[in-house]
Amino acid sequence: MRFPSFYVSQSLAIALPLLLVLPNAGSIRQAPIAQPVPQSLQIAALTSQEQAALRQGQVLLSGQDGSYTARVMANGSVETAWAVLTDYDNFANFLPGVESSQLLESSGSQRQFEQINVVRIFPITHRERTVISASEAYPAKITFNQVEGDLKKLQGAWYITGAGSQVMITHQVVVEPSSNRGIFFAIYKDNLQKTMAALKQEVERRTSR
Repeated sequence: MRFPSFYVSQSLAIALPLLLVLPNAGSIRQAPIAQPVPQSLQIAALTSQEQAALRQGQVLLSGQDGSYTARVMANGSVETAWAVLTDYDNFANFLPGVESSQLLESSGSQRQFEQINVVRIFPITHRERTVISASEAYPAKITFNQVEGDLKKLQGAWYITGAGSQVMITHQVVVEPSSNRGIFFAIYKDNLQKTMAALKQEVERRTSR
């Protein structure tokens, strides 16, 4: 039975989340070249109200129609946040909706990883096998893009910014489904909110060990 693309729950890439089927095992199709965190995405660029909300543990999510920016702040270091975002083999242990994940290829700063995502809409359980191509620029940025999959478009980046004893994780993504845009975007935003909260929780769990 074929399901429409709006049932996909974790099309972020982490890509997170980041949703793609693995092509023939050849050379990695590289994501866009990573750059340092833009000044406009750093903590100082946010309003005092936004900074206060982040320090209180809230997820900030803005954007519409497939273009989104999400932020969360966690107690921990840049190094710990980086370790969480690049823990490709273990996303299923802490990201909602991810049933399994594994690193498939690694070359220099380039990674390609597979995820199997699960959507449960009673009484239906639907699985999507996906692959993401990512480019890492330690310790500040990870860009990603779709290799293949049900979505017409999926690309974006993760940014990591230190803030004393805390770290801010910023996610920018542009996503376009093949159909059912309105329903898809509503589900996508809800899942993005949950994913950011889960990342905060995992960073703080590893920090407290």
